[in-house]
Amino acid sequence: MHISVSVYTANDIWTQPAGCFGVDVIIRGAGGGGDATGGGGGGAAVASAKRIPATALTRTVVITVGAGGSAGRDGGASSFGTYYTAPGGSGANNGGGGGLSYIRGGAGGSGSGTPGASVTSAPIRLLAGGGGGGGPNASGGASGSVPAGVSNPPLWQACQSGGGGAGGSAGGFPAGGGGSAASGANGCVTVIQYLFD
Repeated sequence: MHISVSVYTANDIWTQPAGCFGVDVIIRGAGGGGDATGGGGGGAAVASAKRIPATALTRTVVITVGAGGSAGRDGGASSFGTYYTAPGGSGANNGGGGGLSYIRGGAGGSGSGTPGASVTSAPIRLLAGGGGGGGPNASGGASGSVPAGVSNPPLWQACQSGGGGAGGSAGGFPAGGGGSAASGANGCVTVIQYLFD
């Protein structure tokens, strides 16, 4: 047996490779944007994982990668065909909530001076969703061990998500919520393929 990994940061088509007997799919939705009027930070998106046997998969699967929400707008959902979807974070009016899933993103700060929520997913901090965006004059939230505002943390392809942006700053890729009046980060989809030798 051996393993191959495909990481998608834009919409694409996954084709089942020869000898594949199963996949793990790790999906991050996109972060929501902070309120355009400065009312609050955007909610971060969720991180979700699912194992799917090859016998349950079609030969090709449409990959959708959610786009980060512009100021005040929701982040887009990311999906692996119809098999699995991770919703994006909410755009902010009085602070956007993180997407709903078992690895939830942080909520945005609700107003001036209110930081975005941090998420830990304890005891496995590497699996945290994105951090929430901060309100005006406030910091974003952390994602597990990833500080606020950080993009492309180590191992982001498989587990760690971005930190939330401070007020006026974009969310960290992937999945971080945008600070007030700023965009959330895009999502991503990772497919880990298990193959017979």
